[in-house]
Amino acid sequence: MKPDFDFVVAGTGAGGAAAAARLAEGGARVAVLEPGPRATPQPDGTRAVALYYANAGLTAGFGNGLFPVAVGRTVGGTTTINSGTCLRPPIDAVARWERTIPGFDAAAFRADVEDVWRTLRVKTVPAERAGASTQLLFRGLERLGVSGAHYLDRAEDGCAGDGRCCFVCPSGAKATAASAFLEPALKTGNVELKAGWRLVEAIPARRGGLAGARVAGPNGERRTLGARGVILACGSLATPYFLRRIGASAGDGLTIHPAAKVFARFDETVEGWRGVPQAGGFLDPEAPRLRFEGAFVPPEMAPLTIPLEGRRLRAWIEAYANVASFGFLVRDAGRGSVLHPVGADMPFIRYTLADEDLRLMTRGMRTVARAYLAAGARKVLLPLNRPDNEIETPRALDAFDWESVRAAELQLMGFHPLGTAGLGRVVGSDLAAAPGVYVCDGSVVPESLGVNPQVTIYAFALGLARRLLGGRA
Repeated sequence: MKPDFDFVVAGTGAGGAAAAARLAEGGARVAVLEPGPRATPQPDGTRAVALYYANAGLTAGFGNGLFPVAVGRTVGGTTTINSGTCLRPPIDAVARWERTIPGFDAAAFRADVEDVWRTLRVKTVPAERAGASTQLLFRGLERLGVSGAHYLDRAEDGCAGDGRCCFVCPSGAKATAASAFLEPALKTGNVELKAGWRLVEAIPARRGGLAGARVAGPNGERRTLGARGVILACGSLATPYFLRRIGASAGDGLTIHPAAKVFARFDETVEGWRGVPQAGGFLDPEAPRLRFEGAFVPPEMAPLTIPLEGRRLRAWIEAYANVASFGFLVRDAGRGSVLHPVGADMPFIRYTLADEDLRLMTRGMRTVARAYLAAGARKVLLPLNRPDNEIETPRALDAFDWESVRAAELQLMGFHPLGTAGLGRVVGSDLAAAPGVYVCDGSVVPESLGVNPQVTIYAFALGLARRLLGGRA
């Protein structure tokens, strides 16, 4: 097999872009495959979802409820359509990986995390850029005597507060895998970006020879690329398809960070679509697996996210300028799996929300609802598909039958799918799945993190690139 490149990287999200960039900086010739298009800002959020979210935003898991899972399909992957929030991996998780996974070097990993932090130019959201939804939530927490609310760190440089982070940043200020890693790497001349091309099959190396990648172009062209190594960075939902084709046992251990948000209606004008939607957050000291973060969608997306119908939905939409919302996610104990009966692009996801995670979800609802009521909300709307989901007073909130809530009634999203090729289970600390085939995306993260994983995934990528270059990166 002819060595067309030193490395072929399938995927341009946090793992693929960062690995490709560092390999190229080290002098390697790299081909990068990306089946999705380059993203451009869209005036309508629904259009951005249709163009740049996998399966037009209709990817979902099924089990004891419906679990939509948001992932990107564009140059830059999910980093192009995320909130930009940056959180370091939990200290306890990194320490556990060093204790339990042979060869994992926690000190080197932490150094890579700091490298990522600098490259993304991470900075804390200034108070004046925070949306009113966050300011109102903070007001309510202060009145309740709850401490610890803070502004979040984000990957951005010159944010204008356009409020459309998840629908392609209009100003380009948000740092993505494309802008922070891939675009600079293209200038080295060592990277060839094959937009519109997709991986068909990874071919492990034999007897010290080359690995290979069977690829397909946008016009049906098929090629086999020979390389020293093939890096699978297709994401936690697609990578298992390629791993199973080479005999690896992948696809189990899926975590999705179940998340939801509470709406609140005020007499005052909110215009929550202005400013940074995910500007602030806090932790529940009595429930450490529960994390609260801002969340707001532009008006055109609102009807898809509000758990109402008919006249009640219309009333909230007509008052949307006076509506605030704030979200929360769970470091889930539940696990799922992914299969591919019709190919890598159409994952079949099974996921069961654990009972303990359901209890945390209801705790999150109560916490946000109570804070907004304390801030002066006229009423709050719980993320439940049931007729008693509107609450007007703290007394009514306390009287709500929380024990009756079932997983199937939740209106939630799953974010940050991880773990389907877990470190120490499917791949080793070198991220090798087979001779010449490596994995570098969220699938290698061995457990639910409880934080946005982009910094963690970037750090895994930098470590992989350094090892493949023989320690030179």
